[in-house]
Amino acid sequence: MRILITGGAGFIGSALIRHLIRHTEHEVLNLDKLTYAGNLESLTSIATDTRYEFVQADIVDQAAVSAVLARFQPHAIMHLAAESHVDRSIDGPSDFIQTN
Repeated sequence: MRILITGGAGFIGSALIRHLIRHTEHEVLNLDKLTYAGNLESLTSIATDTRYEFVQADIVDQAAVSAVLARFQPHAIMHLAAESHVDRSIDGPSDFIQTN
């Protein structure tokens, strides 16, 4: 099975990706913008696995997401990308409205 995970460099997304790569035969594509909440270092243990791929892109970029979907053709999508810090939502609400 091919699984696309948005926000895969975040705390929950990276834990899910590590689990899927270590305990299943699924192929995983991690689509993440790499904002303040993203950290690819949490995925170094599986980064070279042939069933894992990382694409840096914003989920609100329709062209980028369409290209990823067309190429990877996932069987499932797990949407974990989100803006999550309340302080930042007050200072810049438009990012939160678009992403969440």
